[in-house]
Amino acid sequence: MEAIDLRLAVLCVRADGILEIRFKPGLLTDAAGVQEVVEGRRRLCEGAPRRVMVVLAEDVDFELEVTTTDNAPQVADRTVAEATVATTTLNNKVASMYYRYIHHPYPTSVHVSEDSAVEWLLQQT
Repeated sequence: MEAIDLRLAVLCVRADGILEIRFKPGLLTDAAGVQEVVEGRRRLCEGAPRRVMVVLAEDVDFELEVTTTDNAPQVADRTVAEATVATTTLNNKVASMYYRYIHHPYPTSVHVSEDSAVEWLLQQT
């Protein structure tokens, strides 16, 4: 399994080909850290576009700049679809607002479980 351990998240390509981005708990998500994640994502998707599952930590905290910055153009050519797993009510609202505010050039969705996110991702072409 190919993986990259960064300050804010661990990125790995799963056996089903989905790129999993799992944010670490207890950290402030800042713009520099998100840029590291974007660069790692680009590296792990060099061969072909991938389905991407972003798993937010339950206690995730964001700098305001992160919630209003559009990083999608940096990964658009390497992304089939993106599903975010947000298991808390607050995370679900923040993720949903982000996708409404920042229009991505690929399908996006927010889920309360990893199973539903994977199921949705595997249906995306």
